[in-house]
Amino acid sequence: MMKKRKIVLVVVLLLFIAGLAVILFCYNQESFNGSRVKNPDAYLLDIEKMNGTDLHTLELHEGDVLQIQFETEKGTLYMEIKAPDGTTIYRGNGKETTDFTVNIPEDGVYAIVVEARHAKGTIHIHLREET
Repeated sequence: MMKKRKIVLVVVLLLFIAGLAVILFCYNQESFNGSRVKNPDAYLLDIEKMNGTDLHTLELHEGDVLQIQFETEKGTLYMEIKAPDGTTIYRGNGKETTDFTVNIPEDGVYAIVVEARHAKGTIHIHLREET
């Protein structure tokens, strides 16, 4: 009788661990719920819930200015803008500064990388019109 209880207990424990693993796996799957616009002169993310990474590139010229609104409401949201040579010209989490500009130092294709973990927020990047 005692041996049977141990077997049942082990089976229940293994099923619990397997169920927990499935829940954690599903919880951390890449997903995006919201709206996403990728244009040659803009990158707009209105995020209801995002897990994972998103990428957009912009072909920019020396002297261009990017107008950025970046706010993290929930979870972790991280953005990096990389110059054509791979150097980072902006890196942040949308919590300290939420409305700012970034000056473009050279001509080329700039990569914008967004990483999110259970995030909700906004990232709006526009090429600012010259006046």
